[in-house]
Amino acid sequence: MKKLHFLPGFIFLGISLFLLTLPGSSVPSGWFFIHIPQFDKIVHIGMFGMLCILFHYPAFQSTLTNLQKIGWYWLVSIAGIVYGVAMEFVQRDLVANRSFEGADILADMVGCLGALAIALSVYKQK
Repeated sequence: MKKLHFLPGFIFLGISLFLLTLPGSSVPSGWFFIHIPQFDKIVHIGMFGMLCILFHYPAFQSTLTNLQKIGWYWLVSIAGIVYGVAMEFVQRDLVANRSFEGADILADMVGCLGALAIALSVYKQK
């Protein structure tokens, strides 16, 4: 796998780390006209789905064996879930005005597993 293919994933990981560690008072409750109930869960699904897709990409472009690619997709998605759980503890213990939410973990899992489903689907079509 080429190192350059990992760059978008690491950039997005940095962005997600920044956003997830913003103090609660800095997080907008709604953007302009968007006042959708549980909108933050949609954001979590999208953010963790994109994070996993960006880290799936290097394997998709590589010369790994089929089994290695599938293993990489699973590894990335599981690592994304672990990252989501860890960030909830970070928010609870280290970030002002943020709390632990089990629903956020569920949304993170949906995003990671959705990305896994997309990666496996695209892989099978290739």
